Amino acid sequence: MRVAVILVAHGEAEGAGFFENYSMIRHTLDHAAEVMALPGTVRLVASVVGGMKNCVAFRVSGYRSPQNRITRQQGALLKEHLRIGCDGLHAEYEVYSAFHATPPFISDILRDTRSHDARLLVSMSPVDSRMTAGTLHLLAEKCRGTVDGPAPVVVDGFWGDSGLRRVYVNHVFRYGRNDPGAALLLAFHGTIIRDARGCEPGFHTGADEIGSMACALRNAVLADPRNHYARVEVTHYNHDIGGTWTRPAFPASLNALGDAGVDRADVFSCGYFSDGTETLLYAGRHAERGPVGDVHFLPCVNDSADFIAHLAARILDTVDAGG
Repeated sequence: MRVAVILVAHGEAEGAGFFENYSMIRHTLDHAAEVMALPGTVRLVASVVGGMKNCVAFRVSGYRSPQNRITRQQGALLKEHLRIGCDGLHAEYEVYSAFHATPPFISDILRDTRSHDARLLVSMSPVDSRMTAGTLHLLAEKCRGTVDGPAPVVVDGFWGDSGLRRVYVNHVFRYGRNDPGAALLLAFHGTIIRDARGCEPGFHTGADEIGSMACALRNAVLADPRNHYARVEVTHYNHDIGGTWTRPAFPASLNALGDAGVDRADVFSCGYFSDGTETLLYAGRHAERGPVGDVHFLPCVNDSADFIAHLAARILDTVDAGG
């Protein structure tokens, strides 16, 4: 049996070229416009301006997003892990990387895997929302009953996954400084909680999942005998469009730590499976401008062996359960 495992991440422009960055932003905004009021003119202008800003900033700083490269590396390691784990079994796993905002797009990989016996769409975001796992479920439903290959099975729900939580806690104590007197900030990709009119959004934002995952992870860190952090807090990397976002935002969290006299903080971007522009560039800029003098960013789980092993276990469990 041939099984296609498709890792689906957001995707970011890998270079500093204008068109590449314009296209990435345009696809991101068009995706958001499926559930939010973002007029076409606004999306076009924002994409042009954002593409130009990225082009200039990336060329001046030399920054390049590693997110797509990390996702491909995750795929290569996962394929090897599945090959070893399935030695002698009647299944062959082929692993692909796909992205919401950059090529190859999910539809491209679904087209290329029509001849497989089974297909899995793995949400490479720990928090489920309409913009992440929700999109994958819609795509899977569209494939059902068609001649475009077997309907994909979506692998998601990582926000409530106790196995991932163990991976995360071990990751914190492997890479964090964990100094007495220091703080740990658990950072999530923020989401809208009120639209521009002050109403609750009419789509699945993932806010409840963020809250549940954040509470469970914070409690797990505090209860771990290895913990020496004086404070463990939750924060959010927010945008400034569409309404009111989750609180506290990352700059506000840094200000609160500074007001409390905390001068050392570790930051774990646990709302992401791979580092990218938000975790490396934008968050770093906020830290440089903030009142906490010593801010250390832990890497995302990226291609860590424990994370890859957990992904493999989730995939094998899904296939064993018949999807």
